[in-house]
Amino acid sequence: MWKKPSTMLRSTSLNMLKKFNYKFDRNRILLFSSKTKAKKKSKDDDVSFFLPKAFFIGSTAGLLGSLAGMGGGFVMIPLMTSRLLRISQHQAHGTSLFAVATTGVAGALGYSGQVNLEAATAIAISGMMTAGIGAHLTTKLSEKLLKKSLGIFMLLVAPLVLAKGFITEIKTDKPHNETSSKSLEERIGYPAIIGLSSGFLAGIFGVGGGAIVVPALTVATDMTHLQALGTSLCAMTLPALVGTATHLSKNNICLRIAPPLALGSFLGAYVGARLGLDMDEKILRWGFSGLMIVLGVRTLVKG
Repeated sequence: MWKKPSTMLRSTSLNMLKKFNYKFDRNRILLFSSKTKAKKKSKDDDVSFFLPKAFFIGSTAGLLGSLAGMGGGFVMIPLMTSRLLRISQHQAHGTSLFAVATTGVAGALGYSGQVNLEAATAIAISGMMTAGIGAHLTTKLSEKLLKKSLGIFMLLVAPLVLAKGFITEIKTDKPHNETSSKSLEERIGYPAIIGLSSGFLAGIFGVGGGAIVVPALTVATDMTHLQALGTSLCAMTLPALVGTATHLSKNNICLRIAPPLALGSFLGAYVGARLGLDMDEKILRWGFSGLMIVLGVRTLVKG
């Protein structure tokens, strides 16, 4: 079909203009995106951006965890996945477990004289057997399922923290047996069984396992509350290292965040252990339990 020259010229001009506008808009979008990415990358690469935040998270979690006989992972993970650091759920679990190992060492030093080395050894050895399994299972779970599972577990653990006080009160009415009269089952068997479950939980959730170990030791043995706290913190170090090695092989540890997080956790845990020897246990239990409920609900909702 024949078209007038003026019509053909107008059509050609419109097509060229549309094409030019498309290229301009596309280049403008690409330029904006590249600037945004460059800005974000430079911000993330800045040491001053993540180092103080990681240290703050580690010291806070170590302090609170040590007071409750835990590694502090329940506090670290929600904070690391929040706007403070914005790392993935899988990396948060692996990086937390790296710091939990230092929490255990510092907490045990702080509770010096309150650690049952025999029971701690049994828990640590059996926990090392299952920590790697738990850490490996983490990689099989989606980020959404892992986050929801952690939230549910935190809500289940919250009442256990309160239950420690009631268990301790009941146990104080019973006579304590001397070390020489304890059976091998009570001295080694029960702690080893406890270690199997706590090691698995440490590996999969990036926590110390103290939420299980402390009340279990209080029920199954004649340890006092402070002895259970010190023993739990001492026992969590080796299983945490085994789980950390597995997470490292799966690239689930943020190496830039891990050192300041671990340093803060170590210092916070030592201070928390020293404070825990003199503070009112009932206030600590209620406070930590309330914090667990808040963080558990937040983690579950955001999952």
